[in-house]
Amino acid sequence: MNPILVVNDDSRLLAEITTILKDGGYYHIAASSGEQALTMASGYDFKLAILDLKLADMDGDELYEKLLEKEAHYTFPVVALVDTLDGEEVEVVNRLLPQGTVTLLSKPLKREWLDELFSRYGDKK
Repeated sequence: MNPILVVNDDSRLLAEITTILKDGGYYHIAASSGEQALTMASGYDFKLAILDLKLADMDGDELYEKLLEKEAHYTFPVVALVDTLDGEEVEVVNRLLPQGTVTLLSKPLKREWLDELFSRYGDKK
């Protein structure tokens, strides 16, 4: 099974997303930092990544690039979570777009958006 990767440094939002994944029985990995995600990601082929664009330790595009370097044989779609889409977030999105399929979701998230994503990409346990 290939998991969904969720990386967000907002503990409340990370818990909200992982609760929906758990309730749906989806195989997933959750991390609160880019470095934690890289450590936990070793050996996995992700179906989807839900990334915070501005993590405390690295930007979302940098994390995606490092994940691809670890597993150079594949790419996977990314859902980028955005707050206000300020200048910094736009820069990250512009660096992320050429690397693969990117969908933007604005915060606050709606459960139906996540349910749709997980049903499309998720593997059930």
